[in-house]
Amino acid sequence: MITRRHTMAALAASTVAAPAVLHAQAPTTWIVYTYVPAATLAPARVMTEIVERVAKETNGGFQLKYHIGGALTIKGTDITTAVGDNVIQIGDDGMQQGNVPITGILRLPMLITTTAELDKAIAVMKPYVDKAYDKRGSTVLATYYFPLQFAWSSKKLTSLDDFKGQKIRATSPEQIEFLKRFGANGLTVSGAEVPSALERGVVDGVLTAQSGGGKVWKDLLKYNFDLGLNFFEANIAVNKEAFAKLTPAYRDVLTKAVVELAPKMTKLLAEEESQEKAKRQAEGMIQTAATPADYKRGAERMVSYWDEWAKAKGAESQEALKKVREALGR
Repeated sequence: MITRRHTMAALAASTVAAPAVLHAQAPTTWIVYTYVPAATLAPARVMTEIVERVAKETNGGFQLKYHIGGALTIKGTDITTAVGDNVIQIGDDGMQQGNVPITGILRLPMLITTTAELDKAIAVMKPYVDKAYDKRGSTVLATYYFPLQFAWSSKKLTSLDDFKGQKIRATSPEQIEFLKRFGANGLTVSGAEVPSALERGVVDGVLTAQSGGGKVWKDLLKYNFDLGLNFFEANIAVNKEAFAKLTPAYRDVLTKAVVELAPKMTKLLAEEESQEKAKRQAEGMIQTAATPADYKRGAERMVSYWDEWAKAKGAESQEALKKVREALGR
């Protein structure tokens, strides 16, 4: 009886004590970093929702510490590597081409010019992109995108010919090639570094969407030439090992939050595009609409580059580009 009484008491004590032990455990904390330079941009606002949702649905047990581009000593072009090395656990990775070259297919200038085409291309590219990130120690949870990238400058830019001699910030080697073919000097500068680069004359202008850099850097730019070169997609990736070590419950909460909310980033950016264009016009920015002839001229100048690009990247890129062009009827 004594043994039984002691046993029952021990069981009761452990039942009461268990919640206290769980409550005392330190929360799992992950660092989230982005290339996005301002908290006002849609990706940053939605990422904040993801952070809050994960904390709420895990009762504070899983916390994401979110940092805007420039807040950490990690360049936007190094986010892919930082995630793979587990320096940060989640990367909002939009400047990945140097580390994941095959993603450049989605940004080949003049190849993809509508959202319907982009959605098809992303679907075709998904297995290739997933494989490339996996090799670098990461897992892609979702992809979102900005509207078409247009040209902006502090100097006159109202036609394709006005690119000549200008220094333009680009977000990919593919855009740099486009600029080169029209006589401009393309430079890669992270979003956080753009304002100072414009102020110091390191660059004269940028390639970005109305709802992206056009919204943030408008005070430093005077001209907008809306020839849509390409879309700008970004991948939300997590460190593969850290992701695998999460409890199944935490992993499920994080995955659902990212997968379900990432499309909201794309949606909000699209809604903001026309609103921002109207604002720039009201503020006196000189806006020039590209003509069908401009688009035709741009595509004709770039079509040979698409295959050259893929050939230089290897057989896998050639295969992926072929599938994308077949899906788009090009």
